[in-house]
Amino acid sequence: MKHHKLRLGLWLFILGMIGVLSLLTAKVSFDALPPVARARFTDDQLRWLILANPTVLLLIMVVVGTMLFVRAGLSVPTLSGLLARRPVGTVFAGQLRSGLISGAIGGLLMVGAGHTFRDDLAVEMEKLSAALQPSLAARLLYGGITEELLLRFGLMSLVLWLALKAVPARPITAAWVSIAVSTLLFALGHLPAMYSAVAHPSASLFAYVMLGNSIGGLIFGWLYWRKGLEAAMIAHMAAHAVMVGGDLVVSH
Repeated sequence: MKHHKLRLGLWLFILGMIGVLSLLTAKVSFDALPPVARARFTDDQLRWLILANPTVLLLIMVVVGTMLFVRAGLSVPTLSGLLARRPVGTVFAGQLRSGLISGAIGGLLMVGAGHTFRDDLAVEMEKLSAALQPSLAARLLYGGITEELLLRFGLMSLVLWLALKAVPARPITAAWVSIAVSTLLFALGHLPAMYSAVAHPSASLFAYVMLGNSIGGLIFGWLYWRKGLEAAMIAHMAAHAVMVGGDLVVSH
């Protein structure tokens, strides 16, 4: 059992690192960095240096998740089955269906939220879009894989395990607490990027960033709880795909 979990953790870390490396395809501005940093490092070196933080966080959260996800009653059914050489076609088909449908719904809700705030946030959204230009690869791989390993596999597994210790007789309550906590931190985790792009964001922009990411966080957390980690990853990718499509429609 320990050998199997070690292999699972290793493969999840490798998948997460693919997401981290996909950040190299994003357009990043280093204008806000102190002049000493710009003088000491080239832009290419800075692009590699910014990968250090997510790599360390990924390692920590994969270790935490690998240790606790089974104890928390959560699952990674498709990858676990593949590593154990069990048939996984039926399980993955269910995860794929749930992930695509839920992700598409979540993406449409996020597009709707953006449309609702669009008139009030036109100038700020223009600044945000100019400063933050993640590539499609980064959205799908870092968002869909790495963020799910950080927020769901690592953090949500930890919170659910602790909540079950606190209220063992109320597993559903414990699950929703873990979903809510991971969702809140998922949304808050997007604020530094917002502040780096917009020095003094309005209350509307703050609400938009929190609301949009909370929609996704609730959906992905529920899927991890009920369908397994792979379903949450698929949904996260599908949501980004729908949002990219929505942006293309609006721009034309």
